[in-house]
Amino acid sequence: MKKLITSLFFALLFSVNLFAQHGGGVALFVPMTGSFAFSDIRGLDGSKLDTLKGGSSFDFGVLVQTGYFYDFGGLLGFDALADIGYYRSTYKYINSKEGKVISYAFDSLNAGAMFRVTFLVLALGIGSGVKIPMAANIHDGDYNSKLNSDEIKKSFSSAVIPYLKFTIDFKYNLSSFSAIVAGLYFNYDFAMNYKNPNYSRYNIHSFDFGIQLGTYFVGTKH
Repeated sequence: MKKLITSLFFALLFSVNLFAQHGGGVALFVPMTGSFAFSDIRGLDGSKLDTLKGGSSFDFGVLVQTGYFYDFGGLLGFDALADIGYYRSTYKYINSKEGKVISYAFDSLNAGAMFRVTFLVLALGIGSGVKIPMAANIHDGDYNSKLNSDEIKKSFSSAVIPYLKFTIDFKYNLSSFSAIVAGLYFNYDFAMNYKNPNYSRYNIHSFDFGIQLGTYFVGTKH
């Protein structure tokens, strides 16, 4: 019985490798999400303040993923990719004391890595990296301010937004080297600390949830 199982295992492994394809390629993804903002604000004495109530807003991006794709006969696939592009992130709040809307919107360069496992038509991906804000728009009631990258560096303790994301996609192959995908997109933006002289800590962060659409092209070889 053990010999039979071993023989079947090696036969399956040989068959999968026989039809394995791999090669470099490029993918284009457009995530569109709802963004739900959170905050961690502390007074000058270190006490936690509930000044801001988190709100929701709309985020989107245009991401190019380039790297290496490995496909085992359409049954199983692995991708290791760079994840580069543009991302619009918005953090929206309501001031609980004054009732005014406060928002921070960033136009950022997305730079990270993405790893994906595909089984038949289902693809699970995980990625991480940073969003580097190139421009920002701060809205605080009647006050509006537009910041460039240098001004962002002066206004925040760290001028990057680390992120972690997870995707669930469904793939439809158009040919042996191209496909379209649609699925779910989850993203967490780690905190940025806004330098406000009235507070010892003014952290803003968010969780995003939505959909993404994409397509990719792969130059495969056996």
